[in-house]
Amino acid sequence: MHHFSLILVFLGLSCSNAIEDPEFFEIVVDRDHPEKVYEAFEQFKIRYQRKYKDAEENQKRMQNFIKSYNTVGRLNLKSNESGYTSTFGINKFSDLSSKEFQQRLSNIAPSQKFRSAMKKASPFLKRHKRQVDELPDSVDLRYEKVNGRYIVGSIVKDQGSCACCWGFAVTAVAEAVYAANIGPFTYLSEQELCDCATPGSLGCTGGDLVWGTEYIMGRGLAASSTYKWDEHRANKSGMCISEENKRVLKEDKFDYYFADRYNAEEEIMAMLVQWKSPVAASFQSFTKVSKFPAFAVGNPFRSYSDGVLVQEDCDLKGPSFHAGAIVGYGSERDYFGRIQKYWIVRNSWGPYDWGNEDGYFKVIRGRDWCGIETIAAVGGRIADHTHA
Repeated sequence: MHHFSLILVFLGLSCSNAIEDPEFFEIVVDRDHPEKVYEAFEQFKIRYQRKYKDAEENQKRMQNFIKSYNTVGRLNLKSNESGYTSTFGINKFSDLSSKEFQQRLSNIAPSQKFRSAMKKASPFLKRHKRQVDELPDSVDLRYEKVNGRYIVGSIVKDQGSCACCWGFAVTAVAEAVYAANIGPFTYLSEQELCDCATPGSLGCTGGDLVWGTEYIMGRGLAASSTYKWDEHRANKSGMCISEENKRVLKEDKFDYYFADRYNAEEEIMAMLVQWKSPVAASFQSFTKVSKFPAFAVGNPFRSYSDGVLVQEDCDLKGPSFHAGAIVGYGSERDYFGRIQKYWIVRNSWGPYDWGNEDGYFKVIRGRDWCGIETIAAVGGRIADHTHA
């Protein structure tokens, strides 16, 4: 039987108030031709089918867009001067204020019970020391099969305006474990986690990987085709209808494991290779609510387009978090000839209109970029008592 793990990542994104940014109204890109930014805004509205209610809203959105436009210019200039492969661009978030963008991020810090709620991956991995020492140079689970079937879904889902990224990351683990060990690939329900796995809070305001993993281990999970996603549903309490939906993934079918933060890079790689699974990792900002260092990102992530994300813009002022699933790793040379090791991470902002890898992104590996490797890397395996 193949063992399989998906790595969840929790990112901390903290954005400052746009009005407080002194460059908010400043056109810093091509000062000799400022009309270009206005032309770009009109093109943006056409591409993303924006229809604002009145002239006042159009003006507000244009101001937000100008800030994004200027930010993209500065980021690309810095990346080019540094020889990095990362590029940045206008995307579907470019007319949002910082506050509006933050509504898509979790405001709940990862729980301190994280490590006590899961098993350590290291004892299992150490039993395979020889394989760990012989890890391949690159892995991409998007293109790998187990028992003749793909284990990572071809469609990157879109959480919309709901801050349920944590649910999407946990579900990605469960989908992979199910496909590798039990049956054909099936999209599972993030909506169930957002409705049912959030004790005392609303799923669209954020959540914790621990909530999601404990819920699935104890209750299982329905298919997304029956318990369908609605980005507005989990803004209300009392919406859980798990009993009305058939369990596709049964309870007690698999276990979650976490990577040792002091050996995270190697253990994440080993889970990807040995267990044939993505790994869910957690990234957050440094805050008073958590003892754990984490991953806090700002404008480079929001405006990411392509290449390996290297620039660190860790705003540690506020607790905003995001989550994703690591599905592979590799390396490439930057424009100065330096080796850049990277992770391949599955986001939950849809396959289009953000990034340039069908909803995935690459981020520098082995440097603990903004804390991405130190807070939590969670892998899932089929439970030892379970048989496919």
